[in-house]
Amino acid sequence: MVSPDTTADQHASSIEWVALKDVFTDHDVNTRPIDFTWVERRVSVFDPDKLGVPVVSKRPDGRYACLDGQNRVELCRRAGYGDSKIECQVFHGLTTAEEASLFLGRNDSRQVGTFHKFAARITAGDPDAVYIAALVQRAGWELSFAPGEKKIAAVGALEAVWKSGRPDEVGWRGAFLEATLNIVTEAWGHSADAANGHLLRSVGAVIARHDGILDKAALARKLAQHRGGAIGVLSDAKGLYGYAGGTVGACVAETVVRIYNSHRRAGALPPWRQDRGTD
Repeated sequence: MVSPDTTADQHASSIEWVALKDVFTDHDVNTRPIDFTWVERRVSVFDPDKLGVPVVSKRPDGRYACLDGQNRVELCRRAGYGDSKIECQVFHGLTTAEEASLFLGRNDSRQVGTFHKFAARITAGDPDAVYIAALVQRAGWELSFAPGEKKIAAVGALEAVWKSGRPDEVGWRGAFLEATLNIVTEAWGHSADAANGHLLRSVGAVIARHDGILDKAALARKLAQHRGGAIGVLSDAKGLYGYAGGTVGACVAETVVRIYNSHRRAGALPPWRQDRGTD
């Protein structure tokens, strides 16, 4: 236990009996999907005495947003206890941003995927996540874990490109990410292939390394003309990986540079890797 005088200002919580019918999941806050396989596997052996204490936030409408324990809450329902009450740790007076921060803290060491953590960071008001989401939207995309047209799930790649930028006085560092999104969109539209994480990360790396030299419009044009589109770029990089080794990212970046340099009489970029097998 930590002494109250050494902790930051926190909202009070208490252990209360809460009706299951009043517990729900706000997916802007608790971005982790319910693991229905986990739930179904435990229905036949459900023991309410081993439930533990889910963490919830009481909302002004009287309902309770589940911040930790949604799988156990769903298990209770599937096991036939939907009309019952369960013991919960109840927080009062939280904003949705505070709820998202609490969700992240409670799930920090658990298997919450990168995408779902990132989504919770947006709700919590994390500046980097909010800026990145805004750039994605500005480019005509949306962050989504489900693949499809106009959808990007590769938040790790987006954040890597974002962090490669130089921050200004207010912390905005989005020039490279904005250029990356514009280039892949101009080259391949809002296709699922264009949202590939390796492509986003590698195009961003090329932009960052050659900022001020790279002709971005020419790169978009060359990528659009490359045989096989985005998949063709990845296929060429795969072949290069088998031949030259190194990392996948280095091979994709080297492929992008080669495409950019093809048939250029002036302004060609230096080879991405001076020594094969290294980056």
